Amino acid sequence: MLIKRIEVGGFANLDRFQLELSKFNALVALNNYGKSNAIFALDFAIDFIKANTAKKDNMMAYMPYIPTNIHNDKLPYHFEIEFETGLKKDIQTVLYAFSFDWIKNKKKDGKIIRSESLKVKSAKEAKFKTYILREFEKATYLPSPSGRCDRTVKIKSDELVINKLLNFDDLFYLSILAEINEISILNVNTLEHPDKLFRRIAQDVVKTEYSVKVPEEFDVAFFIYSLEKLKSPFYNIFRDAVMTLLPCLEDFEPVEIDMKAISSRKKVNVPLEFPEKIYDIQVKERNCNQYTAIDRLSSGSQKLFYVLAMAIAAEINKVPLITFEELENSIHPGLLQKLLQILSGILENTKIMITSHSPYLLQYLDAEQISIGMPNKKGLATFRKIKKSKLKKITDIAQQEGMSFGDFIFDQMIDSAMGESEVLNELCD
Repeated sequence: MLIKRIEVGGFANLDRFQLELSKFNALVALNNYGKSNAIFALDFAIDFIKANTAKKDNMMAYMPYIPTNIHNDKLPYHFEIEFETGLKKDIQTVLYAFSFDWIKNKKKDGKIIRSESLKVKSAKEAKFKTYILREFEKATYLPSPSGRCDRTVKIKSDELVINKLLNFDDLFYLSILAEINEISILNVNTLEHPDKLFRRIAQDVVKTEYSVKVPEEFDVAFFIYSLEKLKSPFYNIFRDAVMTLLPCLEDFEPVEIDMKAISSRKKVNVPLEFPEKIYDIQVKERNCNQYTAIDRLSSGSQKLFYVLAMAIAAEINKVPLITFEELENSIHPGLLQKLLQILSGILENTKIMITSHSPYLLQYLDAEQISIGMPNKKGLATFRKIKKSKLKKITDIAQQEGMSFGDFIFDQMIDSAMGESEVLNELCD
């Protein structure tokens, strides 16, 4: 799956948010603007697609995400995704969308899926062909390649058509339905403190073999250990990236510590002995006389291990989009550019989206990769891209005022924090 475009709306303080995805994408805005809400809205859509009907019912009444701004409080939640799928000789472009009404009151008015559509076109076709069309509880689908989208399917108010049709084994576009139902976006919150990332007993799931599936954050050391143990070529990529970003290190090694092997407890005959193993990273800092646990490193250094591991996990598992919230947090500005370059090199099939309130980030990215949070009196989060034709003008003005490109953009956002900026309106699409 290659995601080309995403759109969400009717969520928290988000205005209609639409983004044409390049390989690298950055949402930059002031604090408390709505950058994280854009990420949450995407996560919400993926979770909603995968949820059973009972969970969908609860999600349509989830208070933290229901719009309360007077300028968008009547809007339904809306999600739309455009992506490419298939082999090189048979690439198909898929357009899928759904919307629902949030709960309206204590009587539970609302809480109903109001629309859903699936449209597909091949590389040879000029127009999309409709495969699914739904308005409230009236839904039709395309039964055969030569037919029309007029076959009726019974659907509940809290059920998606793509979920139900997944059980129709004879549908010719079953693979597309499965791809939508299994879509994943990996959100890496780099604001989290790294203490819980390493030296944790892997006890939630009994592990019988090493795995390079996308890990939970507390399993990242297990993932790194598995990379090395399985002799994955990605381990060398990971190692080279870490050593490039952390020149303070002379060496490091992922380790597995069997707590039962060093325990004095007596063995008891039981049907299953739960493994009690700790996975950690041992590091050798320059001028240090021994290896030590990774938690002796700074928070920023530990987060670099985490970020790089999650990026490689996304690439290995063909996750179409990975998001990083405030990637620059605890990372020296001088290392940030190197990190961006390394991530771009690691992720060939996975696109990247980051949120940031740092002016440093802007100077390391191309203008078409940046979406700026536009201040406005409505209090809605609206993102727009810089016009390519205005890039030189921005650079010239910034130089005249003795500012960097990023500082100039953020200076304009701060000056117009409570209202629209004429300068930004002129510079952005």
